[in-house]
Amino acid sequence: MQEIIGFLLGDLDLFYPLLLASVFIFVYAIVKRSWAAMLLSGILLLPDAIYFSGYPSVPFAIGIPLIQVFFAVIYYREIKLTKSAL
Repeated sequence: MQEIIGFLLGDLDLFYPLLLASVFIFVYAIVKRSWAAMLLSGILLLPDAIYFSGYPSVPFAIGIPLIQVFFAVIYYREIKLTKSAL
């Protein structure tokens, strides 16, 4: 796993692009209440979270994408309940 994260964030220099894309998509997902965009934001943030969780001071960083997945599930259920009520 360390080799994959090292390749993505080190060799390809995707640390900041993934972080910025995740933040922009997160804001878009909140504004539009889109479960798919929220899930995509969590997936894009995963390599950065794995990288940060290796530091002793922030071992909880691996759980940050789980917050976005949790919001995606809430948005999905909300859309599903709204459609079934019609």
